[in-house]
Amino acid sequence: MDEIKDHFLKHIENGICNGAEWKIISKNSIYHDSIGYRDLNKNQPFSKDLIYRIWSMTKPVISIATMQLVEKNYLSLDKTIDIFLPQFREVKILNKNANNINESYISNNIPTIRQLLLHTAGFTYNSSDNIIGEEYEKKKIFLPGNTTLEEEIDNISQLPLLFEPGSQWHYSVSIDILARILEVITKDKLINILKENIFNPLEMYSTDFFIEENQNKNLLETLEFSKKNKKIQNLSLDGRKLINYFYPLNNREYSRGGHGLFSTANDYSKFAHMLINGTNNKGKKLISLETLTNMRLNALDKYLLPLEITSVNTIKDENYINDLNGYGWGLGFRVLMNNTESNQYGNIGEFGWSGYASTYFLVDPINQISAVLMMQIIDGDRVLKQDFYDSIFKNLDKI
Repeated sequence: MDEIKDHFLKHIENGICNGAEWKIISKNSIYHDSIGYRDLNKNQPFSKDLIYRIWSMTKPVISIATMQLVEKNYLSLDKTIDIFLPQFREVKILNKNANNINESYISNNIPTIRQLLLHTAGFTYNSSDNIIGEEYEKKKIFLPGNTTLEEEIDNISQLPLLFEPGSQWHYSVSIDILARILEVITKDKLINILKENIFNPLEMYSTDFFIEENQNKNLLETLEFSKKNKKIQNLSLDGRKLINYFYPLNNREYSRGGHGLFSTANDYSKFAHMLINGTNNKGKKLISLETLTNMRLNALDKYLLPLEITSVNTIKDENYINDLNGYGWGLGFRVLMNNTESNQYGNIGEFGWSGYASTYFLVDPINQISAVLMMQIIDGDRVLKQDFYDSIFKNLDKI
């Protein structure tokens, strides 16, 4: 996998990346390497023990925890969310072409667990370019780090949905709502659910919503990529960016479902590789292969495709590429349905997800390969993960 290192060396020289770590596991080999520097001044080299804010790579973890409860008959995918969260018993939907938040109507359709997993429930994000997203921002949904998950979901329940559940695909805070439902069902904190059912069986001891103070030195600083200057730079916290979401280090009560976990390349690689057959490296089953197979199949009707994630900061110029072109969505992951011009090499059935600060993972169940890429670059140039992805699938015979 020298090709990956060569790519990242070039990206570091060009100023679009400061450093990266990756771990690839196949049937025959393990490739774990890193390159670059932790800081813009190039004083500290990248190492293989760093801790990362994994942002939306928290979501697949919550999805697995949900399906574990489905397997245990604690939960049914087609149950409506008001059964667990009574504050959603009356759901309002924003009128089409509404000019303000008050232009809404009461709907008879209440989102289901399945729709939360599929991002078809009607919720949105603060950074999304719509009236509800603006209202999330005004009410500081997910911005403060001192609110509990329960409080955040209560705040969301007071606002209309963006559309009728099931009628559109829209990437959203739905997994945060799902995480709260897991707490209600189990009568336990989210982190305890994850540790008992996922982290401890996989020996993911460096993955948590909280970092011990003596581990802070291993937390990688977050940078951002300037689309204007085509270089990485220190963070700017202006505007409706997801980076404004609070990601606290020292709050043991903090948890979220759609983001919030800290992890390492080594830890997350254990999770990603488990997604091939549902077992840890000692053969202990965390989830059945039948359930996993269903999770990693496209579950969306054709009218909901193609998928696309945009924000108020998206610029659709001549260089814009929709990374999700060719993908469907399963119960927690993107799922490759067909190759496109921007994705010529991936195997059909490849699945995985990514994080806001350029963390990324893929699983190829046919070739039994998992791959995790870790960086901390907000809005990182898409070529970073593209080169990583292409290097793997163009060299399958060598892995």
